[in-house]
Amino acid sequence: MKWYPRLLLIVLFISSPLNISAENLLEYLEGDVVILRDNDRLEGDFGMELEQGDIVLTQNDSLAILDLEGGRILKMKENSSLKLENLSHNTRLELKKGGVFSRVDHIVNGRFEIRTESVVAGVRGTEFFVAFGKTENEASDIWLCVNDGTVEVAIAGSKDSVLVNEGEGINILGGKELTPPEAYEWTKDLNWNTDPEAGNVRDELDLLDAYSDSRNRNFF
Repeated sequence: MKWYPRLLLIVLFISSPLNISAENLLEYLEGDVVILRDNDRLEGDFGMELEQGDIVLTQNDSLAILDLEGGRILKMKENSSLKLENLSHNTRLELKKGGVFSRVDHIVNGRFEIRTESVVAGVRGTEFFVAFGKTENEASDIWLCVNDGTVEVAIAGSKDSVLVNEGEGINILGGKELTPPEAYEWTKDLNWNTDPEAGNVRDELDLLDAYSDSRNRNFF
């Protein structure tokens, strides 16, 4: 079994509310998207209503945009898996693989969390990206970068923490070691757009670029 880091993210920035959905929908997709619901395997479709407990899977060369109740927008990269554990005002999602963009409007009451097997990302209003990086000796790196707001990153069980500001990224090496936040060039190439009517929503970034960007730093 792979071990993943437990990571706590506290967002200090509160954004202003935008359009807030009253339903949980698979708003948009490209390519093949599958919904696992109980014992059923459903083909994703535009406007499909999502239910608590669903697992959303994106396949090769595909993407999905989820519009969740309360102004929570998720954009899943290809080959990603996201479980909708709790869709109440205390939203809890589990990223099982791949990467996801999150845009969370101002939450007055409640909470929004994205987890991996042992990682927690809790926010109240911001825009950030989380993805699995390289895996060595059964421990995976986790990359995080912030497009809007400020995020405090801490490893559970440790007093160490660091602020990641707008335009910065950080790598948690093997889930154990926080690296200094940096204004990585690769973060500028992320496609944060979640509105197909505003233009292309496909993110083409290969996270290997993140490692290339850090090769001259004392991380490895």
